[in-house]
Amino acid sequence: MRKKILGFILLVASALLLTVIPAKSVSAADDEVAFPIRDSSFLTLNDNDYQQLLAGKLSYFNSDVTSSYVPGLSVWKLSNLFLGSWSRGGEADPWYRWAQEIYEVGPNLLLTNKQALRIPVDKVTNVGVGSYLGTDAIKDGQFEISWVSNFICTVKNNGPVTLWQSPDYLTPVQTVASGDKFTVNQVYFSYKSGLWFDIGANQWIPAFYLENNLIDRNNLYGNAPEY
Repeated sequence: MRKKILGFILLVASALLLTVIPAKSVSAADDEVAFPIRDSSFLTLNDNDYQQLLAGKLSYFNSDVTSSYVPGLSVWKLSNLFLGSWSRGGEADPWYRWAQEIYEVGPNLLLTNKQALRIPVDKVTNVGVGSYLGTDAIKDGQFEISWVSNFICTVKNNGPVTLWQSPDYLTPVQTVASGDKFTVNQVYFSYKSGLWFDIGANQWIPAFYLENNLIDRNNLYGNAPEY
């Protein structure tokens, strides 16, 4: 019982702290984009809250889901990046919906880091894709470190799909079948070749040949299909 009470106190204290921290506007880099990890919807604010957000005066706010449809793995250029507290209103457990980054991709068209990954343009990255974790097993007196991906992707096509040595259609490696599932190790995007995923040791597949919805292995992004 003490643990439950202490946990509740910490949760309330965290909420109060976030209410006094304004959302900070950060200039969106020209070389950054965001893509939803699954089919989703834009979030929006009412006109008054939106103007306060742009002015840096909004400290804590709820959002509403618009009637829009945003395909998973679609890529959006950031026009504004906001750092601060963000909550999706109307959820049974709003605490779990807190996000720390807000991506504006159009006037009052918003995504958050609970929906999408922010990645650089023209640069291979694994930031947000997974992490390096130590194992309990000790080998030669040292802990073993291994890469653990957060996401699993599913191949979707009418026939075999070619994997490439790099994200550029230059050197084919092998083919995979529709329905095959792979962990995502790295991500790459360019305006020339689009969005790619590394699903092996430098075995790249265009996002065009994947299902829109990545499997969130660690439930980092919640379960609601629209958020």
